Amino acid sequence: MEGNIPNEFVDEVRTRFDVVELISEYVQLKRSGRNYFGLCPFHGEKTPSFSVSQDKQIFHCFGCGEGGNVFSFLMKMEGIPFPEAVKELARRAGMQLPSTVSSVAAQRAEQKKSRLREAMAWADKYYRYWLQHQDGAKALHYLEKRGLTREIIESFGLGFAPNRWEAVKQFLRKKDFTERELLDAGLLSDNPKKTYDRFRNRITFPICSPRGETIAFGGRILDDGEPKYLNSPETPLFDKGKNLYAIHLAREAIRREKQAIIFEGYMDVIAAHQAGVTNAVASLGTSLTEAQARLLRSQAEEVVIVYDADAAGQAATWRGLQILKSAGCLVKVGRLPAGMDPDDYIRRHGGDAFRKDIIGEALLLVDYQMASLAQQYSLDKDEDRIRLFNKISEILASVDNAMEREDYVTKAASMLKLPATAVREELNKKKQSASRPHSQTRKSSTIKPSLQRETASQKAPMQIIALWGRFPSLIEESAGQLEEEDFPAELIPAFLEAQKEKASFSAARLLDSLQEEKHRQTLSRLLIHEEYDEKIAKKAIDDCIRLLKCVRIARQRKELEAQMASLDPVAAKGEINELSKKWLELRKLEETINHPREGGKGVG
Repeated sequence: MEGNIPNEFVDEVRTRFDVVELISEYVQLKRSGRNYFGLCPFHGEKTPSFSVSQDKQIFHCFGCGEGGNVFSFLMKMEGIPFPEAVKELARRAGMQLPSTVSSVAAQRAEQKKSRLREAMAWADKYYRYWLQHQDGAKALHYLEKRGLTREIIESFGLGFAPNRWEAVKQFLRKKDFTERELLDAGLLSDNPKKTYDRFRNRITFPICSPRGETIAFGGRILDDGEPKYLNSPETPLFDKGKNLYAIHLAREAIRREKQAIIFEGYMDVIAAHQAGVTNAVASLGTSLTEAQARLLRSQAEEVVIVYDADAAGQAATWRGLQILKSAGCLVKVGRLPAGMDPDDYIRRHGGDAFRKDIIGEALLLVDYQMASLAQQYSLDKDEDRIRLFNKISEILASVDNAMEREDYVTKAASMLKLPATAVREELNKKKQSASRPHSQTRKSSTIKPSLQRETASQKAPMQIIALWGRFPSLIEESAGQLEEEDFPAELIPAFLEAQKEKASFSAARLLDSLQEEKHRQTLSRLLIHEEYDEKIAKKAIDDCIRLLKCVRIARQRKELEAQMASLDPVAAKGEINELSKKWLELRKLEETINHPREGGKGVG
């Protein structure tokens, strides 16, 4: 196996995890028939096409084609190679890695991550301790003055970094961590002369992975100073564009309510959770990213974005809306009174009022965009009115649903004081203009798939392997009729694995044998279908085997033809006759194999 991981260990790790339970940590799944369905975390979609089979322990998305088992899912979600996915699941299961599991370099990389996780856990405890210490009294008073209870402070793990240059550094050095490790963890900063604590005189906010492990910190300055908020840099543990603040605390509520609320700031989230609005998370000091949007969409059916009411907050809202829409989210915008942020509103009016008046009255994406544009332009000025008309037309042209678009045409006509026919005419112009440059591209794209369509003989090896994964009992009888040359090079490992394992061969295990992502996707699509029973599968395999035998024979006949063509007709007459006999024997064998038989059908 890749990374020198023994097959037995990979199998044991796989059996420790149920694919539905693992994927449910990232995607909201609903049962439908024998399988579970949800919104694919790997591409934007509004209708669930992501299918998970508990029986086969595999997943497949009919929208983008992604598919695989627990390992391939984690590989794709976390952006890690196969050995790392095995090790990560083994770590979660508390399993001891075998000594031969990886190269020295890979072992060092994993050991480094493990050390960084340990350092972050100690730093978390250290900061929490200082918040309750005499030196942290001012920080604790600040939090309580902001209305936070001791319970919510503990729940979110808030802490305090003392106003010292080497406090956390000295503490963790005594725990045998090196300065290099503390720099890599983002706990220290450095200059040409020395290293020193990154967070000083700051209230600390642990940033956790979806599993609740501390992977970074945010820090708010306690007194005057800049920057007001400081985050950990990106590290081997922390990619700020792929994480959301408090996702580990909000995930269950998000799934239960089928709605996620996203804020800008840590305090907004904490205040919301304390007020009972527990489906709230925050972006991490940057504009919302595509990865964060996909993470939200995989957990919720609806995302409500509630950013500050100031100009910067509204600009961030506008950017976030585009990203959430592109990710396939049903997007709404909660609007706050001028001059207020979510924390202010919740502390003043409470969680119930926030739910009712802000979330309950949240505007759909297009309504918000139209309302925002109306505030930016004056209808009394012809130039502004024309610009507003053009911008609103562009927005409405992107609305796919005809009924929804017609409703907005009516609203836009009323806002602009124009006949609805004028708005429709402008929309039609924009849609025609948008489609014209791409007409040739679309024509080409409709032709391309047919040119690239696989032949039956190209499909057959994958179809056989897929059916073996579904029905391992058929391997014993059919594998002996096939040879390595019947399979493309990338499928030979799976063929050999099936021959070796036979009865223990499984769909989930089979996917580990395939290195090419395109083959895993094709295989997961074939495996996820439920239309085959063992009798039909046997007939389908027989058909595929007959086809591959004929392909093999045709190849052998061509080789004989090439040999005969290279010989002198007079000098090598006897040799040519022998080759001709072999050619005829192959031809008869091909006719026998191709003799019509009842039943049988291909797959896919």
